[in-house]
Amino acid sequence: MIRIFSFILFVIISNKAIATIKGKTLICDKDRRGYNFISKNKVEVLSINFNELNIISINHLYKLAENAIFIQQPLVKFHKEKITKPMGWIFRRNLDYVSLDYVNGDWIRKFSWKCEVVSSTELDKRLKNTLGKLINFSEIKF
Repeated sequence: MIRIFSFILFVIISNKAIATIKGKTLICDKDRRGYNFISKNKVEVLSINFNELNIISINHLYKLAENAIFIQQPLVKFHKEKITKPMGWIFRRNLDYVSLDYVNGDWIRKFSWKCEVVSSTELDKRLKNTLGKLINFSEIKF
């Protein structure tokens, strides 16, 4: 009986569908975008602004599903427009991110990239390195 209970407990604890992602950090899009899951429903999305060549941070809500993490519209828009549809999702098994675009009343796939799990300091370091490369490239080009 103890073995059966232990096995069931092990399955529940190790199941990715049930596990929380609070405190996890992902970096995606060839080190150009990061996701820092800061609470059970809020994620900080860090990305490189190519127009101003800086790193911007926007908080989003997210929902967990068995096979995906649904990234919702930014929190600011939630309060203004009450939009609850996802803007993209991350597949939990292979960490592929798919961005969505709202066209003619439907959500369609806009683009896709690969993500990996990193620490929050590694995320900052890699985003700054990528930004530095872009700044150096823009200075050489002009």
